[in-house]
Amino acid sequence: MAGIRMTGLASGLDTESLVGELSKAYQKRVDNAKKSQTKAEWKKTAWADLNTKLTNFYKGALSTFKTSGTYKAKSIVGDLKGVKITAGNKAANGTHKVKVTDVASAQMWTGNKISNRSIDATSYESVTSDQTLLSDLKDADGYSIATSLNGRSFKVSSSVGERDVNIDLTSLGVDAKVSDLVNNINSQLDGTGLTASFENGQLKFANNNPLVDSDELDETGAPIKKAGESIKLTALDEETSRLFGISTDGTDVPASPDDTGTGNTISTSTFAYEKKVTSGASISSSTKLTDLGIAEGTRISVNGHDIEINRTTTLASLAGEMAGQGINANYDAGQGRFYLSSTNTGSDNAFTVDADQETLKALGLDFSEETMNSLAANERGKKIDASDASIEYNGVTYTQSSNSFSINGLTFDVTAKGDEMDFSVATDTDGIYDKVKNFVKEYNSLMKEMSDLYYAESSRGYDPLTSEEKDAMTDDEVKEWEDKIKKSLLRRDDTISTLLSNMRSTLNKSVDVTNADGSISKYSLSSFGINTGAWNERGLLHIDGDQDDATVSGLDDKLKAAIAENPEAVQKTLSSLGNDLYSFMMKAQAKTTTSSSQTFYNDLTLDADIKTQKENVKKMQEKQTAEEDKYYKQFSAMESAMAKLQSQQSYLSGLFGGM
Repeated sequence: MAGIRMTGLASGLDTESLVGELSKAYQKRVDNAKKSQTKAEWKKTAWADLNTKLTNFYKGALSTFKTSGTYKAKSIVGDLKGVKITAGNKAANGTHKVKVTDVASAQMWTGNKISNRSIDATSYESVTSDQTLLSDLKDADGYSIATSLNGRSFKVSSSVGERDVNIDLTSLGVDAKVSDLVNNINSQLDGTGLTASFENGQLKFANNNPLVDSDELDETGAPIKKAGESIKLTALDEETSRLFGISTDGTDVPASPDDTGTGNTISTSTFAYEKKVTSGASISSSTKLTDLGIAEGTRISVNGHDIEINRTTTLASLAGEMAGQGINANYDAGQGRFYLSSTNTGSDNAFTVDADQETLKALGLDFSEETMNSLAANERGKKIDASDASIEYNGVTYTQSSNSFSINGLTFDVTAKGDEMDFSVATDTDGIYDKVKNFVKEYNSLMKEMSDLYYAESSRGYDPLTSEEKDAMTDDEVKEWEDKIKKSLLRRDDTISTLLSNMRSTLNKSVDVTNADGSISKYSLSSFGINTGAWNERGLLHIDGDQDDATVSGLDDKLKAAIAENPEAVQKTLSSLGNDLYSFMMKAQAKTTTSSSQTFYNDLTLDADIKTQKENVKKMQEKQTAEEDKYYKQFSAMESAMAKLQSQQSYLSGLFGGM
């Protein structure tokens, strides 16, 4: 980057304009280099656009054209109700009969409404009073923890040694309270410097070790006090660790760092809960089954797999466990009902849900006459049993769990029962014709574009515009100028020439087809009325009789007639030519030293050219800067000399003026 250039102060010359004129030749080289780079980039863009169209044709219209099944398509004719019939390539032509006698359904249960009543909901909250009986202590799920607490131990480690603290509820008696447990623990902690207390369901341990003298002195020369000894608590097993929140690797209780005497305290995990009951609660997805009157240990069997109800099982979690047994299951809290269904239609996919009647009734899954009669109409659910689908095809009955039958090359998708119906299977002449016509349309579009690019007018004398040149033109003039260049970028391109030549010659070949009697006939596109047009169309195809093509619309439609009368010849000829063209295009986009895979042009060569052009622009810019710097230095030297001369003249003038 050039430095700040301040010139023309002494001479009054427009140095910048002069330097620009003197280095104009170098600016021209920079501009030309940029134009070459722009042209190379435009060429890469033009080829990338054409490559996309070639690829789409190769994967789309050509892929369909080459496939034998394209020419074996069948159509269904008939006034069909309750069944949709699709014909595969192997379906037998002729008239057929079908009758839908049953439609398959999934098993579906819509449960009775159970949210139209209130219940006593239980929950468990932290114990706040140390006068609560130990026998009443629960965990967060409502289970008694007396058994879990009894026999647990933790270790206290300090400078006075190690001591085990044992929780022995048996020795405390059946009427022992939380305060008795705390007193028992404190009696075992005596002399360790640690004391226990109870608050909001948690045990708390306080380190009461006094402050001790440190090696540092205060301003009076007295030792500065520091916190006393830390005490470690260690759970002796995982259950103790879970209950008290004390690590099996040890939890430190540091001493207080000040003289308040309160000691540092750590709180253990909450382990003591007590039961609370909320009367008149609404039923929701989080309602526990025990609050619905279903006893712990009750088993609900789904498809022979038992689900055991415990104190934590909710309506939502039950639905989740049911779904794990191969059915769709959901408790809809908004509707207050269970919704169960088999994952597939048919009797083989039916499910079972078994439990005692009271349990099923509580869940809204008891559909007995007695229960249903006791409910209001808007509270009742419904059971729909699984059923199989059944059809009669040409007098033979077929039954299965799915509503989609595959028989004799035909697919029957049934939706409703009905009377016997006639339908016919025939070669899909129109469908095949339309696919061939689409291929011709896509082929012509691609060939015309490549021909237009290859035979484009020369743009000699037109180069990409500089910013200054664009400023001197209107937007329309700039666009017209650049379009002329872009249209000619692939003029006489060797790759396009190869593609055009090979694609035309491939489709102009003839194909040997073995007839039913063993004889061989030669066929080509022209055998089926597909011909090239006038010479100036450069190989575009026309289908005789095509009503969308004015040049041939009045001719006989040989293609449609051949599809109907000689479908095998059409299939073998067109698919053979299509495969040959497909093979050529597949090879044309293979990876080489000059092109990437799936690319029809030499993209690597173009990328290298663009890189070279960019480097050339940079090189020309550096030369231009060096040339300008040379002239600026020369003008700077001239300015310095003139400034010195002007200074001397002023000095002399001053001397003479004084005289």
